[in-house]
Amino acid sequence: MSDFEYPVSVWRQGEVTSQTYILPGEEEFCIYVNGQSLVRLMASPPDREALVVGFLAYAGIIDALSDIAKLHFSAGETCADVWLTADKAPDVEPRLAAHNALLTSGCGRGVVLGDLYAPPTPLPVLPVFPPARLFEMAQVLQDATARNPHSHGVHTSILFAPASETIAIMTDVGRHNTLDKLLGFCLMAGRSTEGDVLLTTGRLSSEMVSKAARMRVPIVATLRAVTSKAVRLAATWGITTIGYLRGQQMVVHTHPERLGI
Repeated sequence: MSDFEYPVSVWRQGEVTSQTYILPGEEEFCIYVNGQSLVRLMASPPDREALVVGFLAYAGIIDALSDIAKLHFSAGETCADVWLTADKAPDVEPRLAAHNALLTSGCGRGVVLGDLYAPPTPLPVLPVFPPARLFEMAQVLQDATARNPHSHGVHTSILFAPASETIAIMTDVGRHNTLDKLLGFCLMAGRSTEGDVLLTTGRLSSEMVSKAARMRVPIVATLRAVTSKAVRLAATWGITTIGYLRGQQMVVHTHPERLGI
């Protein structure tokens, strides 16, 4: 099932009309690794391969696309069956049996396997990034959401190169899923994400900042709020976090020196 039409009643100024709305798809999606059930996600249908690759990379199950010997989707792409290369499989087999949770697309913790990823060393602060460039990127994000008929029902995240080039745009009912899709997309393209800039429509929580750290993205900005734990982690990890990026205003929580302010 993907996006689907649904009959609704629209009440507007005392008048009721019958209309058909196209609703964003949300489906349960399972990932098996080496024949063992790893996780069940609630996610949007597009970019399933990128979601699988990114999720496994963030979880530390793979380090590169070459660690996957085979990736097969069931009919309807409701389940992914992943087989690891022979040299990778022994390292993760003991951990696979410990995970088989349903991770919802909503708010709250539980979207990562085990502890949050923490970078071994803080990300370097230099070079200085011009703040004006962030407003240009925010406009690209706002334009992308404006073109999306489900902009109020899904989250959108965009990965930019430091010079403002758009690397990839991902949408999903789960804000965390959008980052897994971005990481997976870049792994499949053989492209490093280190030093890139991440913008999202979703709230920046600790898990979101941890996923950015896994990608070694030094600047993470959102149109919305940044949580207190996300700020504490970002301060330690050398990540610049920015909230309420809109118009010509932004709230810089951590490492403003990276922006030259």
